[in-house]
Amino acid sequence: MKGKYPVIAHMPVVIAFLAFAAGGCSKEEPQTPAKKVHDHSGWWCEEHGIPEHLCSMCSEKVAAECKKKGDWCKKHDRALSQCFICNPKRKAYYAEMYRQRYGKEPPPIEEK
Repeated sequence: MKGKYPVIAHMPVVIAFLAFAAGGCSKEEPQTPAKKVHDHSGWWCEEHGIPEHLCSMCSEKVAAECKKKGDWCKKHDRALSQCFICNPKRKAYYAEMYRQRYGKEPPPIEEK
């Protein structure tokens, strides 16, 4: 019988290996925050602080129109009229549009 069932003799090793493989190591992998999916269905582009239908950063059509008119900031890849980096006063211009429509301050945007 000794040579008939050699696998049974190694069964504790096999079980230990399967338990380790199923459980993996105890080290947790770092979780990356999920990217927020931008919703383009509303009037306001919360990501960029501009009305959605005017946002050159979300709409390729709007971007093409701005480029055709010469309204383009090559350095920041957006309409120059929407570049809050080169012209911070434009942010106030669009914020006023939001206040006129909703009667409150626009949501904060992440400066890029």
